[in-house]
Amino acid sequence: MTKHWSQVQESGAILGLRFMFFIHRWVGWWVLWLISYPVITYFFLAKQDARLASRDYLNRVKIAGGIPTNANLTSWSYKHFLQFSRNLLDRLAAWSGAFNYDNVTFHQREDFLNLEAERTGALVIVSHLGNLEICRALLNQSNAIKLNILVHSHEAEKFNRLMKEIDEDGHLNLIPVDEVTPTTAIQLREKLDAGEIIATSGDRTPIGGGRQSAATFIGDSALFPQGPYILASVLRCPVYLMFCLRDRNGYQIFFESFAKKIRLSRTNREADLALWVQKFADRLTHYALRFPLQWNNFYRYWDKSPAPPG
Repeated sequence: MTKHWSQVQESGAILGLRFMFFIHRWVGWWVLWLISYPVITYFFLAKQDARLASRDYLNRVKIAGGIPTNANLTSWSYKHFLQFSRNLLDRLAAWSGAFNYDNVTFHQREDFLNLEAERTGALVIVSHLGNLEICRALLNQSNAIKLNILVHSHEAEKFNRLMKEIDEDGHLNLIPVDEVTPTTAIQLREKLDAGEIIATSGDRTPIGGGRQSAATFIGDSALFPQGPYILASVLRCPVYLMFCLRDRNGYQIFFESFAKKIRLSRTNREADLALWVQKFADRLTHYALRFPLQWNNFYRYWDKSPAPPG
């Protein structure tokens, strides 16, 4: 039985990030980048489950035409791991304020500027494709907007403390939410009314199983959380998608309008949710095939077995 994503532990994540931040600040980015090669090579060889998950994903991308038909999956899987390492280093640079935003291209920028001007707030659905932390490029252009990221991880409190040490202006805030309660909805509504942005992941199912819908993703059925669309229907706010993806010239930020509002009917609620889930999966497929090595989910994504207890 395949592990749930939350059971794929990142050993010493907080300590590791602190160490990387120390090296980055006092030694330099290029030294950190060189150190990452043997580390990633070790993990590629030692983490069989992650390596097999990477190959499974890349094989599906290959069948769908996202990588060459003659691609060697072992070689591409190693590149996949290296790209994940590069994403981590770029996140570190973004957190520490050392990232060069001159190489960031912001598509659909008018939508974001309208949000800033109207101060209405919005729900933004993100994913683990690409690099969410580069969204600081948005915040660097406007100190008026604060980003709140909903997370499932029990490590959220520790990450929050680490982020406050690095991001003194407090533009990013992690909010641990296992389920949306009336109290949570009120708290989030207040943030929207203050013109803040709420970001939530659309591609990882809840830790306890939770409400899910199946959707076609890169040619096969996979489970996606219903939470973002239920939350949007409760908050009655504009919904956007955001993908931050790297190419040869730097990062591309795609900021797309997803829905002015999401309404779920009482009689066809599950069908409505399945429709929105599939709509998101279609956009995720589109970008995954364009930027296949930037998929940051190293577990069997298409395995629909229930997660083990605990």
